[in-house]
Amino acid sequence: MYRGGIDGDSPAELESQFILRLPEEPARLLRDAIHNSNTLKDRFAIKIDDDLRHGEVRVDHYLMNAKVVDLPTIVESLKTIDSKGFYKTADICQMLICKEEDDPTVDEDSPQKKKKDPNKVDKKYLWPHGITPPAKNVRKRRFRKTLKKKYVEAPEIEKEVKRLIRSDNDALGIKWEVINEDDENRINRGTVVIKKEPIESNSQNVAEDDIFGGAVSDSEEEDTHVNVLELDETSQNSAEDSHLTDSNSVMNTSMNSKIYTEFSSEMFGEIANSPLMDYYHPPPPSNIQYSTQNLSKSSIESRLEELDMELADLKNRRLQQEIEIENLENLALRQRFQDILDRLLQEQLDKEQEQYELQQILKQGHL
Repeated sequence: MYRGGIDGDSPAELESQFILRLPEEPARLLRDAIHNSNTLKDRFAIKIDDDLRHGEVRVDHYLMNAKVVDLPTIVESLKTIDSKGFYKTADICQMLICKEEDDPTVDEDSPQKKKKDPNKVDKKYLWPHGITPPAKNVRKRRFRKTLKKKYVEAPEIEKEVKRLIRSDNDALGIKWEVINEDDENRINRGTVVIKKEPIESNSQNVAEDDIFGGAVSDSEEEDTHVNVLELDETSQNSAEDSHLTDSNSVMNTSMNSKIYTEFSSEMFGEIANSPLMDYYHPPPPSNIQYSTQNLSKSSIESRLEELDMELADLKNRRLQQEIEIENLENLALRQRFQDILDRLLQEQLDKEQEQYELQQILKQGHL
């Protein structure tokens, strides 16, 4: 092998090996010439251009265009003298492909040529296959691109924060609460200790006239990193106090009905007439069937305040659960989180139904 323009008397280069791929007939002639080594120099010649990617190969009267490509695998070359001991001589990583027809080339002044990075190998010089049949398309199968994890975009978070701030500004009244760290377990069970202190660093609740707004509690007792096991256990404990005895049948029915993303006071007329109420069975009188003879106005108002905090906590937990579901790729874990989210939604509907009934009792004035 020699380059064009190099003097034949110059010293030979160090040994470099590559794979030569020829058409069927020239390959047969070259094989015969190798066995007859005396005539190989006159019958076979290789000429490589200055770009080290193109050249010409001559076998007898066959003159073929050649192209040097990079292999996706490395082949070790071994030599032996006695067919017992083998010696490694080179690592083969390139192949010279010879074709009788002309290889289409790209014009040097074309815009595509100018956009290419000179430090990277052109894709047309990257051979996609290996040497053996199992290595077919090995470049795509072995060096395929990895999937990138989908993250929550920052503009979406900023948009949600602005929506929450606007809902707080539209509230008619704001009530500040102080929650002690010692009462964290009691808060998870639905009961809290309220102190009437005007401290602005704690959560906010809207007034009764705007009870279904977008207020969300941002108390320090709520951990942003939700534990799956604790969340599952908490939701199961809360589901025991719900007012629907057959939650599975109710959820199957609610999936076929209209899904609400925001709550308003006009929605509860539709809930009372929806098929969900067909599955409703009244619990014991101590839970939701309030009697005007046993309840006073102060007890109903205190219960409404507790319901406000419980609903705010449920909304915040449901929002955290929805964010975690969007980032999950495991189908089994995604289904588990979806079940927890369904239970939180059902529990929220129960709390709002109880709140609605207490407000109706206060409006009727039968105390």
